[in-house]
Amino acid sequence: MEVLRRAPMLGVFAALVCGAALYDRAGLWSFLLIVPAVYCAVMFCSYEDEFPEQWRVFAAGLVICAACSVRMYSVFTKPPEENITLTNAAGTVSSVRSWGRTYAAIIDADDGGRYVTRLPFMTMMPGDRISFGGVTKSFRPRYADSNFDEARFWGARGVSSWISLDDVHELPARFSLPRMRYLLSRKLIMYMPQRVGAYLKAAWTGDRDELLNQLHRKWGTVHLLAVSGFHVGIVILCAGFLFGQRSMMLSLILWAYVMLSGAAPSALRAGLMLQIALISRALGRPASGVNAVSVAGVTLLMSSPLMFWDIGFRLSVLAALVISTLPYKKFSWLMISPVVSLVTFPQVSYTFGKIVAVGLVLNIFAPVYFTFALTIASGFGILRLLNVPLMRYVMFAAEGIFLLWERTADFFAELIPYSAEWHYLIAWAGTGTLIFCLCRYFRLAPLRILAVMAAGSLAAFVMFM
Repeated sequence: MEVLRRAPMLGVFAALVCGAALYDRAGLWSFLLIVPAVYCAVMFCSYEDEFPEQWRVFAAGLVICAACSVRMYSVFTKPPEENITLTNAAGTVSSVRSWGRTYAAIIDADDGGRYVTRLPFMTMMPGDRISFGGVTKSFRPRYADSNFDEARFWGARGVSSWISLDDVHELPARFSLPRMRYLLSRKLIMYMPQRVGAYLKAAWTGDRDELLNQLHRKWGTVHLLAVSGFHVGIVILCAGFLFGQRSMMLSLILWAYVMLSGAAPSALRAGLMLQIALISRALGRPASGVNAVSVAGVTLLMSSPLMFWDIGFRLSVLAALVISTLPYKKFSWLMISPVVSLVTFPQVSYTFGKIVAVGLVLNIFAPVYFTFALTIASGFGILRLLNVPLMRYVMFAAEGIFLLWERTADFFAELIPYSAEWHYLIAWAGTGTLIFCLCRYFRLAPLRILAVMAAGSLAAFVMFM
């Protein structure tokens, strides 16, 4: 069983994803039947040679599937929180985001509760300490004509219910990561040129500038603003250059950055993958990229099953799986953009309505360009925040790097003004491409690859389309 040898957790992750995706249709049966069936199918589809203890590994995978299924089903079937009245509660505002024409603030109460409230104006800031009272209200059910589910959206962020605040009083500030992120964001906006400040704010704190977000959506490169494996990889490469290859030091820097940037699902996935790689290197054992993605995915689903419904988690995992399967050859980097775009097309087009064609071109060289740009801007930006002389003027050179990108991206966007909406044939092709990449990674014979692609694509089409 080649899968058991190189990526034993892939079957577990694939099974849990299928079980969660089909829960709305199959209910309990999605975990009782579909999860073990998918696990066995993934394990046996690449059956090759015998190796010692393979059945013990196979059985361990079934046990993990069972434990994860129990955990996920218990969360999915958890009844809505009962409405309660809070008085003289205290908490910290962890984040504030736009919500239609209003704002939504997440409050972490000192008693362990996590609530979200609507604000007509941005009267609270991340890191604010408040004393409050109010009445909680459970999330609205998903309507038949809408794909948006409040409970799942906020549940993926650890929020239990809405709260209508009253009797709000400000408390003395104290140290917290939300407050540190907010103060750092303010300094970046105050002391940096406009574009440098916006890009560094997104990369360092996970807080995106809305104008920048819209521009990158137009270019098909919005993933460059979401803290993910790209940003985490840059941080670890720079840390390794400065501090050497000491695994403990790199691990501390890794998780400090993930926490500072807001611990988004994509950042957590990347952090877990790199941590697995660091541990494997310390133990002198090779790390499998596909297995690292699978371990990270299973860990996140176990810790927060509702994270499955977060679009950032899905796209991050899909992209990481595809990139992990591609061969490391001279011109293999040219394949990354079109292959990842095809595999993620169903999710992107379904969620955002369309995928822009210019992104296929720009994403070929955008990662290299932004690796250089963010590294330069971050290095000089740190010196600027430390008030090193002349850095104020040097930052304008970094500003020019980002402005050059905008001019180039706008040129290509006008040159290639096409887009593609969701279509079942392209979605089917994306599913087949993912299965093909995995089959090639596990070195299956050509006839077996065709059989697995046909069976896997048909099964996915029947289940999900």
